[in-house]
Amino acid sequence: MNLKIEPIGIIKNKAAGLSDVLIYSDFEHILGNVMEKFEKGTKVLIVHKNMESLGGHQVQVTSTEIINRKGNLLTVRGIEADNDSVIDVRFGN
Repeated sequence: MNLKIEPIGIIKNKAAGLSDVLIYSDFEHILGNVMEKFEKGTKVLIVHKNMESLGGHQVQVTSTEIINRKGNLLTVRGIEADNDSVIDVRFGN
């Protein structure tokens, strides 16, 4: 069975091990209540998918730490991804 999941955002690699996670404004209302609780040092799980990878049906789940949040832009540490589609963001441990 194939499921088509629309991405809710994108990951852009920055310098020094940091990445920006941009949540598309169309999906901001879905994560709105949760995103208000995101603050510096919060651990989150990011479910993401690289559209250029060979096994096109696989996703990755990465535990990251929020460094900064401005609106729907999260700066995180600990994810090795660039131009990956964000599928979900959840609180981590």
